[in-house]
Amino acid sequence: MRKYPKKVQKMRGRRTRGFGKVGQHRKTGQRAGRGKTTQWKKSKKSYYLKQKELGFPDPDWKMGKKGFKRPQDINRIYKINTLNVKDLDQKIENFVLENKATKSGNTFNINLSNINIQKILGRGSLNKTINITAKKASKRAIEKIEAAGGKITLLSGTE
Repeated sequence: MRKYPKKVQKMRGRRTRGFGKVGQHRKTGQRAGRGKTTQWKKSKKSYYLKQKELGFPDPDWKMGKKGFKRPQDINRIYKINTLNVKDLDQKIENFVLENKATKSGNTFNINLSNINIQKILGRGSLNKTINITAKKASKRAIEKIEAAGGKITLLSGTE
């Protein structure tokens, strides 16, 4: 506890305390929030209504929050790497050169887990005979692989 009261009279009885006009040096409360969150409901309502009359309101200026963003680590758990049949048809010879697939006669053999692909999809056409081992495959992909003369071995069920 002080023996004598403080003698500092600096800025006592001044509304602005040295920050110019009243209301300066305040945070977001004075200017009704940041961005397009609450501005139009407080200080920018007339501006918003005028824009609306002219016929082009900003689509971001909607009341309330919409939607939910999942955290990225949860999204990555369910990430499935896929490959279409047409892409496999184009890239199979490069996979042989990189020793990720093998070729015996006219037939190619590939294990898709070696190239970090979990599922094969049926978009495009297949011109080569390919024997594939994969975790999952679509029904259309299985039909196209077998129609081209290849076989597919699934490590789990079809999807």
